[in-house]
Amino acid sequence: MNPQDRNKDLKYYKITDVQKCYVHGRTNINKDEIPLFWNNSGIEICSDASELWIEVEADYSVYEPWYAVEINGALIARSMLMPGTNNICLFRSMSKGVVKRVFFYRDLQAMGQDNDCHMLVKGIYSDGNFKDIPKYDYKIEFIGDSISSGEGTYGAHEDMDWISMYMSSSHNYINMISKKINADVRIISQGGWGVCCSWDSVKENNIPDIYDYVCGLAHGDFNEKIGAGKPFDSSDWQADAVVINLGTNDCTGMTGVGNLTEEKLEQAIVDFLKKLRGYYPNAHLLWVYGMLGYGITSNISRAVTRYMDETKDTNAAYLTLPNTLEDEYGSRQHPGLKSHKKAADVIADYLVNRLG
Repeated sequence: MNPQDRNKDLKYYKITDVQKCYVHGRTNINKDEIPLFWNNSGIEICSDASELWIEVEADYSVYEPWYAVEINGALIARSMLMPGTNNICLFRSMSKGVVKRVFFYRDLQAMGQDNDCHMLVKGIYSDGNFKDIPKYDYKIEFIGDSISSGEGTYGAHEDMDWISMYMSSSHNYINMISKKINADVRIISQGGWGVCCSWDSVKENNIPDIYDYVCGLAHGDFNEKIGAGKPFDSSDWQADAVVINLGTNDCTGMTGVGNLTEEKLEQAIVDFLKKLRGYYPNAHLLWVYGMLGYGITSNISRAVTRYMDETKDTNAAYLTLPNTLEDEYGSRQHPGLKSHKKAADVIADYLVNRLG
């Protein structure tokens, strides 16, 4: 449906023509569209309109992309996208002249298992004006696995299907931190992956190897065409802090058949911290771990200390997170909302004290 058929006052704007539009997440802005590769990547607009729609192109073969909508910081909608053009009403019949802050974002992690999975923001329908977006106090990048992808934050405790519906950034600890300390956050995460290997000991499934690209997890001809494989350039977005929440899958993977030793794990941590420092010379590097057990706490702590000793870099640290208790699990035996809130409180308090 074309929204203008129901409201003649709506005007269509190509998204790249909306100057007062804040783009969230690592992406490659094309002439007429903004690809949303990572969870929590999206666009933010302030408008005094009474009605606002967004035009989004999507596709998938297996794992449908999900989106979320926040208005004035409150979660208003969450749903899957259908293949083709989706015209989504963000709000209607609201008070014209009153400014609403709207955040539309991808709620699903990058899906390397489906080459057709993609989301593109194409345009906006509005009957009002675009206003300036308030500034954020911090820029923080989060790097992680299924916990940072929000797997398990939706669904009943007994739900165990590995599907898009249960992976969400709208309810994870990173979204909570963003609101607690007014931070623009970016997420680079993939369920099942680690710093050295995946949960099933596959050494190729590690975050450092795909980190150097806009979205090294998005494959296929279409994703390549829209820039997923372009080299990552951090010059236009320098983080105040980078929070790495990896290790849970490495801990499981080390018990497998991949000959992954503690020495290899610790070296991978040191090497990744060095890589991150190259992208973000002034950011605080914080490694966090512990929401699903403490199996390799000593290895991570030792590796972070070794990195600091080798590089003389004092702007790095390790932080232990609260473990998930029995009544704090969500679906898929992953941390639920209570666990994510505990982690968000610990990390947010630490970052505010550290960054000022």
